[in-house]
Amino acid sequence: RRCSDEEQADVQRLLQQEESQHVLEELIAAQSAADWNATSKADPEQQPLINRWKLHLQQRIAQEAQNRSKRLRMHRWRQVAAVIVGVLFMAGVSFVGYKQMVPKRAFIEQRNTGGAPIKYVLPDSTSVYLAAGSELRYPAQFSGGTREIHLNGEAFFDVTPDATKPFVIHTGNVRTRVLGTSFRVTAFDSTAVEVAVASGRVQVTDHQSDEPRALALLTKGQKVHYDAVRGSVRKGLVDAASLENWASGEVYFDGQELDKILASLQRIYGVAFRLEDPRLAAVRLNATFSATEPLDDVMEMLAFVGKFMYRYDSQQQVMILYHTP
Repeated sequence: RRCSDEEQADVQRLLQQEESQHVLEELIAAQSAADWNATSKADPEQQPLINRWKLHLQQRIAQEAQNRSKRLRMHRWRQVAAVIVGVLFMAGVSFVGYKQMVPKRAFIEQRNTGGAPIKYVLPDSTSVYLAAGSELRYPAQFSGGTREIHLNGEAFFDVTPDATKPFVIHTGNVRTRVLGTSFRVTAFDSTAVEVAVASGRVQVTDHQSDEPRALALLTKGQKVHYDAVRGSVRKGLVDAASLENWASGEVYFDGQELDKILASLQRIYGVAFRLEDPRLAAVRLNATFSATEPLDDVMEMLAFVGKFMYRYDSQQQVMILYHTP
């Protein structure tokens, strides 16, 4: 409700009375203290900026008090206090909603549900070949001093060189950092990560604790496998050409255990597997084939090399592996 002209005149006369001045000063002081304390409820991310504003205002008040003359009238101080109350009130209200006003950073999420690796091009022209069953998350535009993305699964990266903005891949607590190179990262299980380099140089670190742990500095033809649960770090060699062929859809197994091979096949073909004899899981095989080949052809080849039999249970929708009778 707005005051009438007569009511406003009554208020002005009331404020001119000496006894009313004391009441007004108490109200201003109370409001100032309330608004001052209200800023502590602002968005925690904006609290440091609010605190700097408070410190600045305190310094201004102290400077004003030091420079004022003895003949300074009380209404002058009421004007200063009113300005401070207004500024702090706006800070308390504005910063609480500041986070909502700032545009959220846009992210893009990609997922390969099955088949051969799918190529995606990032905002910096970096090419990513995302494997079956893998997920990739990256900003619509890179900003700041780094180019950071998140990977859950397996992918081959051909990173556009930029010495001023390192390229960082987050896979759980492990970070792979490069400037411009090509390599493959495998991290379907957040506790186990493998990085294999086709060209350039890659740094791999574990950020599980407050003190980052350097795992490996890799160059062309080198790889590292890190098991965070066991704390084991295994370095080895890899065929750089096979990594590049993998990006084009070639599946390559070099002495891998059968249970790991079947996990890859399940992601590529979307078929579940079951071992009737658990000992089959430890059988190591060498195999190369295209992710576009029919599963029956792949299984026939693996069964011949691994000396096992297989059949498909259509009711349970599972591929069963067993030893030859």
